[in-house]
Amino acid sequence: MKTLTIFLTAAPYAGESASTAMRLAHAALKAGHRVNLFASADGVYGFTVGHRAKGLPDAEAGFRLLIERGQHVELCGSCLATRGLRHEQLLAGAEPASMERLFRLIRQSDAAITLGG
Repeated sequence: MKTLTIFLTAAPYAGESASTAMRLAHAALKAGHRVNLFASADGVYGFTVGHRAKGLPDAEAGFRLLIERGQHVELCGSCLATRGLRHEQLLAGAEPASMERLFRLIRQSDAAITLGG
């Protein structure tokens, strides 16, 4: 089984990076691959509960569904702290981590992609 790691740095409703990450993860999972997603900077906002942008794909629901389907999610711990986000505000299955952990995920992956800017 191949592993894809997605590094997401963009906020869920700032451009199309989060939506692209969701579609890419869905396609990889559907094809039988393992998917890791590591969110950093404003990308961590896509994994909080209670947000919704009118007229745009629902990042919270989309990422929740992907986690339920097996996507592994880790979030930059210092990025969460800088933004005042607490563990209880996060989607179930999205866990704080470190850049060292991101390095390991990338090193253990067959492919890695960065989305955001």
